[in-house]
Amino acid sequence: MTVSRPFREVKLQWLQQLSCDAELSDNAKCVALYIITTHLNGHTEKAWPSYQTIADATGKSVKTIQRAIRELEATDWFDVRRGNGVGHNTEYRPSASSILRASESREKTDKIVRLYPKKGGQICPERQSDMSLEGGQKRPLNPEKEINKKPNARGTGQPSGSHQSMPLVFLMAGQTSQVDRWLAWLAKHRMPPLAAFGIETKNSGRGGYRLPSYWPPSEDSPEEEACLQFFRERISKSSNAIRPSSSAGGVS
Repeated sequence: MTVSRPFREVKLQWLQQLSCDAELSDNAKCVALYIITTHLNGHTEKAWPSYQTIADATGKSVKTIQRAIRELEATDWFDVRRGNGVGHNTEYRPSASSILRASESREKTDKIVRLYPKKGGQICPERQSDMSLEGGQKRPLNPEKEINKKPNARGTGQPSGSHQSMPLVFLMAGQTSQVDRWLAWLAKHRMPPLAAFGIETKNSGRGGYRLPSYWPPSEDSPEEEACLQFFRERISKSSNAIRPSSSAGGVS
């Protein structure tokens, strides 16, 4: 059997049922909503706004408010105790039957989940997984995750051919300041000029080079080793690459 709860505990359910009452007029719903949300005392479950106060707040006439109050009383949403108008305003409170209906709705929506057994401790299933004899579930290895766990090529000194290709940019040959910087950087690392690597190309009719970046990397930067690898690979692939000779006689 459902026990009627304090109104403050079932206020939401009460308002939900009020809004869904198809037989109740919009004026009555508006007045009830205003009284409950603005004037109702949470401890006494009573409210005492005057007709004029409700009319001013809702933008309706006093007669409309009076009709709405009578409707709420007739449909058993409010218990109304009318005052004498001299310092004793009419008293409104949600009816006992409407609170009981809201309490029943609250009881249906409440879900009681026992987290602990009678003897204490957390309830855990006694049955182990079929995949393990020692308890707990053992899942098969995921090949993709195992591959992702492998260290990268740079960190373990793997062969240079295993690294991923780096994105390239188009540098016009007319950008002399940037081209000169690249030529100086290559010479510093004892490599041939740009034309020896087979990276010349055209973009929209303009000649230039496919390079790892617009400017050469700074010394000891993380990008420096990647750029060196880029040019080393092109040296091995280009049959026209000019390799510097270690002898004093120059290029052999």
